[in-house]
Amino acid sequence: MERFALAAAVVLGFALTAALCSLFVPLRRVLERREQQQPIQSEQPRPAPLRAPLWGGLCAAAGTVAAVGVGWLAACVGQPELLGSEGQLMTRLLTALAGSLAFGAVGLAEDVARMRSPAALGLRRDLRLLLEALAAAFVLLLLRAAGCLPRGLGVPGAGYVLLGSAVPFLWAVLMVALAECARVAERDEGTVCGAAFVAMLALMMVEAGLGVSGLAVLPAALAGALVALGLWAFPPARLGAGCCGSLLAAGAIGCIPLSLDMTSLTVPLALPFWAAGGLLAAQLLCAKRTGKPLRCWVKKHKMSPETVFLCSFALSAVGYVLALALLRWC
Repeated sequence: MERFALAAAVVLGFALTAALCSLFVPLRRVLERREQQQPIQSEQPRPAPLRAPLWGGLCAAAGTVAAVGVGWLAACVGQPELLGSEGQLMTRLLTALAGSLAFGAVGLAEDVARMRSPAALGLRRDLRLLLEALAAAFVLLLLRAAGCLPRGLGVPGAGYVLLGSAVPFLWAVLMVALAECARVAERDEGTVCGAAFVAMLALMMVEAGLGVSGLAVLPAALAGALVALGLWAFPPARLGAGCCGSLLAAGAIGCIPLSLDMTSLTVPLALPFWAAGGLLAAQLLCAKRTGKPLRCWVKKHKMSPETVFLCSFALSAVGYVLALALLRWC
């Protein structure tokens, strides 16, 4: 029954997301055609259209939520003890799902702000960081109220190291940093879907290996949704993940290990996101010296979107191997 629950979550997440994306593609064309036909009534410029509109992230979020509900119900039918208080499995699952959706809501606000702004700049940096910090605090408060907040971190060679009162601050900084890196990676079409898909597979296998297959319905459902979204987000994208889908995936990569007290897995599983954030940081540091951003270097060396996607997928595979090795070392 556990395998059936995981299979149902994957298939339903894929099917619902694919169905919603197939509906939004023609709707996007109709709206764009109407926008082009409308006369300009003022001298203000029109909002710049998104390269990858937010609807893809919304489709993935809706498909994931529905698939998690069905998968969890199927798992509880086979294992009624999942509804009990032992291990607080239901609390951990709902907290991880709520945290993922909270970060996805921040990304949705970013996408909406981009559509409303003529320059497509999105939210102000301070406001965006504040919203991401509130989402992280929301997750930490839920885990603390349930008594599931991790007290330390698994370190290779040292085992489980207690971190004391600095734990909430460190976890909040980690999740906010991951969300910012995922927002940067969203600029490359399809990158987020491929990277997050590998991370979800790893988390699903880890939870199944730990004997908590009921919790694995969340990464299973999101993996199916990401595969469906990837069909539309792969270059050239017809629908993209947007900040909504990117932060939804980042929230899942951060919140699922946090709810399992395995936060150390977040670092290797999010390796492509850290790489994207690191490239942006290098761009900011080198722009003053060379006068040319790194994106000019990418275009000069003819790195196509497909090449960027494959490089990100390769980094995801490396992170997957590192995560499995980290479990053994700790």
